[in-house]
Amino acid sequence: MRRLPNDTITLTIPEISFETLFGDPDFPTYGHGGDDTITINVESMTFVNLVGDTATLLENSRGGNDTLTVNIEGSLNTVIVDGDAQSMSGHAKGGNDTVTGDSTNSLRNGFSLYGDTEGAMSDHAKGGNDTVIGVFGGRSSNTLVGDGGTMSGDVHGGNDTLVAFQANQDGSAALYGDALGMSDQAQGGNDNLIFMIGSNAQNGGGGLYGDARELAGDASGGNDTLTVVDLSGHFNYESFTMIGDAYSMSGSARGGNDVLTGGSYGDYVAGDALHYSPAAPGSITGGRDILNGKGGNDEMWGGPNSDIFVFDKGSAEDLIHDFDQGNKIAGSTAAEHDLIDVQDYGFANWTALKSLIGDDGSGNAVIHLTASDTITLQGVRTADLHATDFIV
Repeated sequence: MRRLPNDTITLTIPEISFETLFGDPDFPTYGHGGDDTITINVESMTFVNLVGDTATLLENSRGGNDTLTVNIEGSLNTVIVDGDAQSMSGHAKGGNDTVTGDSTNSLRNGFSLYGDTEGAMSDHAKGGNDTVIGVFGGRSSNTLVGDGGTMSGDVHGGNDTLVAFQANQDGSAALYGDALGMSDQAQGGNDNLIFMIGSNAQNGGGGLYGDARELAGDASGGNDTLTVVDLSGHFNYESFTMIGDAYSMSGSARGGNDVLTGGSYGDYVAGDALHYSPAAPGSITGGRDILNGKGGNDEMWGGPNSDIFVFDKGSAEDLIHDFDQGNKIAGSTAAEHDLIDVQDYGFANWTALKSLIGDDGSGNAVIHLTASDTITLQGVRTADLHATDFIV
């Protein structure tokens, strides 16, 4: 296999330009990309597509371990960065890339950062173990993806790390651990997604999806970790949507065992998905997830399978939509056993906690952890709860 050289390139793209740049433009069919370091500085009203290796990785070709950085100035820029290629097929394998987009000092820009490819990953292609970093502010809308635009066939995603950092002003970002869409037997990697809110951030929000926007067919999600980190405690910040696997699951999709930790705001936290379309009753399988909304009035869904809901002091007024009902929502009659972990509140035993549970008059049990912290269990009555439902 021919190995291409390692290149170091720094370019400044002038205003009003349309550029597509490749790290290894003369890539052979069975080639191995070089380990390139490419830095692009973008001014205003420019479209840039930076690709670490070549347009298409085919057969047994491999991408290099590239470091790709785009610094965005001015306004009205559109930036797409692909760690390896614009599409991947055959047994192609992506490199372990570091992809960074920084639009901190700009206004009304957007970037889409992909660890491997913006397009299709098909056949038996495999994503690399990539690090994707997006730093933004200034009314921008951004997307970070660990592997590719779509994953189908027997494609496997890498174990990626995605970090979105809102440095100032208004902005948003959507993070997808593997792809925008996954189908057939595609398998997601074990990804780590982090959204950090800086001290100068004013308003914003975003979505963290452990695997994809949609899991279809026999696609499987990885065991992912999703975290929101608030560095300053802004109270006017908008909420996050955090989903362990995908916004929707259909066919015979399978969720991974995910860990979700929210921030200081009212978040929507779902262990597997928010919408289910099973091919047959019970065909969709959820993972065994751990959900912690942290502060703010959160809404939570464990999804199919047995999950753990964790509540720390200062958790505010939270709602669990599907306690012991996740399988039913996904069309299954299988039993499940969700747990509620309230160890941080220091109750002496189940008897002490039980005395703080009562119905709200609408058929929902309400757990009064403190004067300001409550957990409402939709469709569950106090009489249905037992010591075995809690970790005290």
